[in-house]
Amino acid sequence: MKVEGDYTCDICGESFETNVEIAAHIAGHKRSITPDHIIEELRRVAEQKGRTPMQPEIEEETEFTAGAVQSTLGSWREGLREAGLEPLDHSYSETEVIDELQRVAEMLGHSPSVSEMKAYGEVSPAVVKRRFGSWNIGLDAAELSTTKSAKITPKEVISAIQTLEEDLGRPPTAYEMDEQGEYATKVAQRRFGSWNAALQEAGFDPHSRRNIPDEELLTELTRLRDELGYVPSTVDMREHGEITIYPYIRRYGSWKRAVEAAGMEYRGHPSGPDHPTWKGGYGDISYGPNWYRQRKRALERDGFECQMPGCPIDRDTHRERWDRDLNVHHITPLGAFIDADGVLDYERSNRIENLITLCQRHHTMWEEFAPLQPDIR
Repeated sequence: MKVEGDYTCDICGESFETNVEIAAHIAGHKRSITPDHIIEELRRVAEQKGRTPMQPEIEEETEFTAGAVQSTLGSWREGLREAGLEPLDHSYSETEVIDELQRVAEMLGHSPSVSEMKAYGEVSPAVVKRRFGSWNIGLDAAELSTTKSAKITPKEVISAIQTLEEDLGRPPTAYEMDEQGEYATKVAQRRFGSWNAALQEAGFDPHSRRNIPDEELLTELTRLRDELGYVPSTVDMREHGEITIYPYIRRYGSWKRAVEAAGMEYRGHPSGPDHPTWKGGYGDISYGPNWYRQRKRALERDGFECQMPGCPIDRDTHRERWDRDLNVHHITPLGAFIDADGVLDYERSNRIENLITLCQRHHTMWEEFAPLQPDIR
């Protein structure tokens, strides 16, 4: 029976007007995209990245989407396991996170708290925050009642910081609080005025230091390079460094420039635009858990076309010319949204009005002007 509607293929994103058309289209995919091919590509991207790939990376660097993995191998996580890869904590899809939130809620008889999700859920609260931007937005998406952060007392925030300190064996950074803590860093900032003030109330010394000399910043980069045996990424600096990434971004404008200022070759390039299989990517600076969703919204708003007046480049043309997707540019740079504690306010930096779709050539030009904008009248 043919039924009209808006049908979108979860493998390649193409839209169809009837269920019959999309059924035939998906059948073609299943003939052309075999399980062995998907597993081979998962392993290739994992080898390129040096870790288990994330869903957006697969969608940017292969000819199929994460939906193809799910449709062919049962689920994203099952696909990773078939490829011999260990699923990342944040490799759950939004649907899987919602299903798990609803399962735990049904088991408890009420919406789970962060601590209850830690105790009974297979998905950590940090995954919910990364997927949806905040715990309450995740509960909303699962059609569950939310809890207001206003109910969280300063004493509870201090307790959460101290609990995380016990787990880590040292005082947590703001990044670690967002990823692993019971409450987001923003809750601590609202209760105490800043992350460092919250740390002090919990009995710990602040992490952030202002006006760190260039020599000390570059010496720490060199030390970490020597310790790891390769040029560190921002993830390496977060996990192993004694200084956060944000003083580097404020001082040098980007992690790439900081690495080059230390006399090192930025290792993002061989696995990025210069790599023969490169099909997109956004460097190794974390733009926040809502970045991919906001990026998609900006592309859709701009009609998948470069917004520089007179530029004819659309998504297909861009992929043919540069072998990667269109760029989404932060009009006001990320550095403007990093506070004195080194915490990136990704909600403000990634708001839709601060994003614009540009082709590779015009993106380079806008970056040279930043934080100003080119005259496009």
